[in-house]
Amino acid sequence: MPALRTRSHAIVSASAVIVTLLVAGCASQRQPMPEIAPPPAPAPRATPAPAAPKPVRVEVRPTAPTRYVVQKGDTLWDLSKRFLYNPWSWPEIWYANPQIKNPHWIYPGDVLTLYYVNGQPRVSVTGGPRVTGISTIVLKPGVQYEKLPSAEHPIPIQTIRPFLIHPRVVPVEQMLKAPHVVGSSEDRILFGNGDQVYVRGLPAKPKSSVYSLYRPGAVLRSPKTGRIIAHEVTYLGDIRIIHDGPVATGVLEKVTRAVHPGDRLLPYAKKDLNYTFMPQAPKVKLDGQIISLFNAISMVAQYQVVVLDIGTQQGVRKGDVVALEQHGRLIQDDNASPGESRSVRLPNSRSGVAMVFRAFDHISYALVMSSIRPIEIGDVATNP
Repeated sequence: MPALRTRSHAIVSASAVIVTLLVAGCASQRQPMPEIAPPPAPAPRATPAPAAPKPVRVEVRPTAPTRYVVQKGDTLWDLSKRFLYNPWSWPEIWYANPQIKNPHWIYPGDVLTLYYVNGQPRVSVTGGPRVTGISTIVLKPGVQYEKLPSAEHPIPIQTIRPFLIHPRVVPVEQMLKAPHVVGSSEDRILFGNGDQVYVRGLPAKPKSSVYSLYRPGAVLRSPKTGRIIAHEVTYLGDIRIIHDGPVATGVLEKVTRAVHPGDRLLPYAKKDLNYTFMPQAPKVKLDGQIISLFNAISMVAQYQVVVLDIGTQQGVRKGDVVALEQHGRLIQDDNASPGESRSVRLPNSRSGVAMVFRAFDHISYALVMSSIRPIEIGDVATNP
């Protein structure tokens, strides 16, 4: 992944990368209301815990430097690829120096040293201003200004921040339990900024007075069971509850699309959420598929977002790196030996690598970090 340029004294995070956020949109025509999917079938009997994946294999590149000075503009993903074949194995080799301040961060000027302990590779900060305590000062006449350090991002924040603020796919269980707009005191079916509307389904003592409004759209099904696991949703705006009760009263705010009866209320996204990501290998054996694409009709590539049919219930964590594979084609082997089937399924082929940046119970969002060929719905998501 190409390095991202920042201002001077950029900070490169070895154990975390901070990501920020933003939003927008507008329209106002009424559209047919989609139906909310019926409750899912009763959960099947408990199944054994998923098998543990193979141990993370740390492969150091033959060209990996034994000593490297961090440069301005370096990113975590860049540094990982400089030392390793698999960037998600970085946590396995990184050794945080306890004798220096902020040992989990890497700064321009830090000297990284690759060495081995009992045959296992390690990387640690062994030199630079933070270790020696001696910094380089350029003497100039007059006043010298120094900019505050800024964090490096190994991924394009503008790509994922809309998904961090407002979900685009919501688990079906959450949509079924969500409160909904029932109407207003006036005989209207379209509502906008400043309108008072009535809401049913809120808890007796809500934890917050502000919610976000969403409209359910297409349903997403598990490719394995056919069960509905999620709804695609459209963000409409926010609502502030001014009177509690079985039928509560709310005022619409920041409306980007006309609100209808039946639109759902979901928790308001806080602006101080943790947006730190550390690429890592999954801890469990993964068996998932891509079930939806964003901002694309049939295919996506690097730095686009996909939805996987696996989530926290299947052991997926934020930061997990998954391999994306295309199903092997079924071909006819005209040279098959006697007794062999003429029909042959070719092995799956790697199409790219993605990193999970938001995980729900049974689904997760992942950003494609690299792609070898176009990535499509139905591609397999497995351990890298």
